[in-house]
Amino acid sequence: MTSHSAYYRSLLILTFILLIIGLMALISASSVIGQEDYQDVYYYVKKQLWRGIILGLILMFIVTKINYHRWSKWALFFLIINLFLVGLCFISPFKYIVNNSNRWIKMGPLVFQPSEFLKITYILFLSTMLAKVNVSSKIKRVFGAPFLTYLFTLAIIAMLLGLQPSTGTFLILALSSVFVYFSAGLSWKQFIVIGLSGALLLGILVFLAPYRLERIKTFLYGGNDPLGKGWQSKQSLIGIGSGGFFGLGFGKSVQKYNYLPASHTDAIFSIIAEEFGFLGSFIVLIIYLLFITVGLKIAKESPDNYGKFLATGLTTSIGIQAFINIAAMCKLIPITGIPLPLISYGSSALITNLLAIGIILNIARNN
Repeated sequence: MTSHSAYYRSLLILTFILLIIGLMALISASSVIGQEDYQDVYYYVKKQLWRGIILGLILMFIVTKINYHRWSKWALFFLIINLFLVGLCFISPFKYIVNNSNRWIKMGPLVFQPSEFLKITYILFLSTMLAKVNVSSKIKRVFGAPFLTYLFTLAIIAMLLGLQPSTGTFLILALSSVFVYFSAGLSWKQFIVIGLSGALLLGILVFLAPYRLERIKTFLYGGNDPLGKGWQSKQSLIGIGSGGFFGLGFGKSVQKYNYLPASHTDAIFSIIAEEFGFLGSFIVLIIYLLFITVGLKIAKESPDNYGKFLATGLTTSIGIQAFINIAAMCKLIPITGIPLPLISYGSSALITNLLAIGIILNIARNN
């Protein structure tokens, strides 16, 4: 078996394993809220299966058949359309407000989160731009056209996502785009500029929405208010700690009984740790690490820079989501509202990740 065939199959197998783990975790984590809200313990499981997994897999397999070079011709168009859809989140009758956030749009029976797809369209745009720069010195110029274009487009996205607000999505975009630039030959001067720009943007976002500062304070001093602002972090740690080494057993979570907020979405890792213990949590971590390793191997063996940049950006985007979610549930970083990729409930995020995997698989096929 050639290396690219092995990587293709490995990534596909790891994707299916994560989907199966997610479906099993969701059966337990969403049972209580499903019964309370819809009198159906499998309500969220059914929605995830039909609107997320099955639709996402169909789209993923379609994308695996499309040569990844074709996306470069439409990269700018896709990004503009995506930004336009993000803008519709603020305009009636399209805006669909959930938890005081303008992250969703409603078009007839269809409700989705357009900012999720920026995780693909922006990486497509950035990879296309960098691949067209043939001379490495042009990429490394601090005030060169590619780098200024990168900063300008990222600033526009920061403004739109900051208004929604969707800070977590922007954080993923910013970090994954930095990895793409690293693979293209990021200079230390550019790294400093990105760091200072990121700090400035973070300060602006905190100023525009003081609740972000409250999240940081909750992370640092949440123990002083365990029944209020520190409730979710406290309950998440209780769930993780209650699992011990082998866990309480499938379906035996206590935290899902309205103790842990967002138990079937952002906090589903805590339910996995509670029911399957340290052993189950460790296996999930290993699977994500293998996923990232295989994805970066595909990027390394890509036949051209475009495939290298694209696979790097899409792989690190999924890896960063997993790291941030798990770290937040373990109270290593402030809670950001980022779901666990391929496991948490949510059709938009799941379909986006499966589309990204489809592109990576096509790069592996064309190696």
